[in-house]
Amino acid sequence: PAMTRCDACAFVYSDHPPPDVVDELQAEGHEFAARLREASEDPVETSRLGVRPATDDWSALEYACHVRDVLLVQRERLVRTLVEDTPTLVTMHRDHRPRLAGYADSDPARLVTHLEVATGLFVDVAARLDDAAWRRTCVYSHPEPTEVDLAWVAAHTVHELVHQRGDVDRMLARVRAAT
Repeated sequence: PAMTRCDACAFVYSDHPPPDVVDELQAEGHEFAARLREASEDPVETSRLGVRPATDDWSALEYACHVRDVLLVQRERLVRTLVEDTPTLVTMHRDHRPRLAGYADSDPARLVTHLEVATGLFVDVAARLDDAAWRRTCVYSHPEPTEVDLAWVAAHTVHELVHQRGDVDRMLARVRAAT
C-alpha cells in the first residue's frame, strides 16, 4: 500500500490535498532554497555543506541535490501520468545519483538556483491540474509497486521536501558539533 504518513517526520499525506499542495510545494521549495542560500553565503557553513557526518550518511549538499532531482523526476512523472493510462513509473535510482551526478562536487550557490527552477517547473505543471487530473493514476515503484493518484504523488513530493529539509538540518548540526 501507498505511504500515508511518515513516522520519522510526522508528515500525514491526507493533510496535504489538492489544490493546497501546489502552494505548499512552492513554499517548501522556497524554504529549502532559502536555507541552502543562507548556508552558502557563510564560508564556514559552505565548507560544512559537503561534509558527510558518517560514511553511510549523505552530506547536506547531497540531500539538497537529491531534492532538486526529486522535483525534476516528479514533474516528469506528473506529465507521464497525464499522457498515459496508469503508467508504471520507474525508480529514480536515488542511491546511484550522488556518484553519477556528482552531488558532492556541486556549487551550493548554483544549486540554490537549480532548486528554485526545479520547484517552479514542478509547480507549473501541478497548478494546471483539475479534479479529474488529480485522480489520474500511476504505479509508483518505490518501495514496492503501488497504484496511486496524482494527488498522492504531489503530497509525496511535499513530504520529500519536508523530510529532506529535516535531514539537511540534522546533517549540518552533526557536522557543526564535530568541528
